[in-house]
Amino acid sequence: MKSDEHESIVLPKMLTSLLDQHSDAYFIKGLDSRFIYANLSAVKKMGLQSLNDLLYKNENDLSSRLTENKDIIKEWQWQDRQVASSRKKLDTLEVNPEAVNSPYMVRKFPFYNENNKCQGVVIYYKALEDFSYTQLLGGNSTGSFLLTKPDDFFTEKECEVIYLSLQGQTPKSIASRLVCSVRDVECSFQEIYNKACVKHYDDFYEFCYRRGYHRYLPRCFISSRFIMF
Repeated sequence: MKSDEHESIVLPKMLTSLLDQHSDAYFIKGLDSRFIYANLSAVKKMGLQSLNDLLYKNENDLSSRLTENKDIIKEWQWQDRQVASSRKKLDTLEVNPEAVNSPYMVRKFPFYNENNKCQGVVIYYKALEDFSYTQLLGGNSTGSFLLTKPDDFFTEKECEVIYLSLQGQTPKSIASRLVCSVRDVECSFQEIYNKACVKHYDDFYEFCYRRGYHRYLPRCFISSRFIMF
């Protein structure tokens, strides 16, 4: 059943007619993360039979292999809230070999009504069908990876050190990957910890988790040929 909130959202006919014909998957979600529009490509992407299996539901309500991982659903819904509140687009790399045959990229951006009030999020999926999982992240990681930095708290160079650290790499292996000295890495860690006002790794991980940095993937770690958005 449609909620009053969703009934008040008017989708321009010109927009839906255009997206209906698109071969890539498009969704529109309300501020409660429930789907209020999807084209047929999107329904197919989710592995569902019809629009009725998707509309006015959120990911927790769906019987789809893409939504079996509840932690990833939490990530997606957190992303929806970030886009709606910041009014900025957000790009992600989705790596889920158990559910789909190839990795795919997602762009999310805010959806406005005629009064310039944000009413939801438009979501665009683009499959990377020419690439294997082993070509991305070494084939060892899965999940939803942010390609848009959560905020400007850390610099991009600091984010590179943070990402490798959160992947469990040692200062020596981080230095090798970033082509710098171990001393440089240790100094970076000290500056990063000082910024976050933490002294221990567990506290630092919690800090990164709250702000979304545990899922931020600096683009230097994937080839530019993958980033065609």
